[in-house]
Amino acid sequence: MSTENNVDGPYRIYPQHVTSLFDIATQALNNNRDAAEALIARGGAWINRERVRVATAMVLPGMMVTIHTLPSYAHPCQLTGAAIIYQDRWLLAINKPVGSYVDATPWDGDNHLRTELARLLAESDQHPPLHPAHRLDRDTTGVLLFTQHPHANAALQKIFVNHLAQKYYLCHVYGHPDWDTCDTDTGHGRSERGRFRIYPRDTVGDALPNGDTIKQMRTTFHVIQRLVDGTSIIKAIPHTGRTHQIRLHIAELGHAIVGDRSYGSATEVVQPHRLHAWQLTFPHPIHDTPITIIAPLPAWLPVDLAQTLAMTTTRGTN
Repeated sequence: MSTENNVDGPYRIYPQHVTSLFDIATQALNNNRDAAEALIARGGAWINRERVRVATAMVLPGMMVTIHTLPSYAHPCQLTGAAIIYQDRWLLAINKPVGSYVDATPWDGDNHLRTELARLLAESDQHPPLHPAHRLDRDTTGVLLFTQHPHANAALQKIFVNHLAQKYYLCHVYGHPDWDTCDTDTGHGRSERGRFRIYPRDTVGDALPNGDTIKQMRTTFHVIQRLVDGTSIIKAIPHTGRTHQIRLHIAELGHAIVGDRSYGSATEVVQPHRLHAWQLTFPHPIHDTPITIIAPLPAWLPVDLAQTLAMTTTRGTN
């Protein structure tokens, strides 16, 4: 059996004889049978790009088995009732905790916010069909919106696609910008190596190597406070919804988000990046009433600034 291994996984294995998924996982995990059983149970084993949780599943020559081990930053996803900051018959919003994934990951099909939120609601005998309206990165905190009724899904997606939802983020960045307000308008797409990157604005619409096209990406930044330690607090308003948009744009301006090792310094101290989805305003997908959902302020804000911002907002406004 031949094996390919990337740093930090995953392991890709091509068996040359008929064998079981359990035997392959056990071999990949240094003959640790308990670890192999746990990995398959949580959904970390894939056959030909399909998640398989049956340990006795047979693997034939020519098939590809991928073993996704837990990354070092993985930890249990946990929510309490205090995380819910808005709820009506149609919608539900939480204050997303740091280090959590919105949906399933390749290494874990269960440990994510959608299943954890379903568990939390089940404690009060609520069993709605939850559907995330948008995504936030693993370490980004703040307002995360779900539908909890199928009649709201299509209408809410149109609101996001048509840019009718206004988002306001807070970020803690390195340096003191030489501007108070900055509007950044570029292209967005994946590089040949698969990483998201910025492209010139005039290349929007051009084809990418992966068959996709370069999309427009626009963000407005406002400096809220320049701190004495040489960092700044900035409000970010994304006008489009591209992956890693705020992180890419602010780093391109020379002020990477504190904790962002992907787009900042590789020598950055390992810590969650300081980006917070503070407010979300949109027309309700059912009755069109304007809704504003406001997340509690992050602990990394300076105390005086947090007090000022708290005075100007009302948590859970609807």
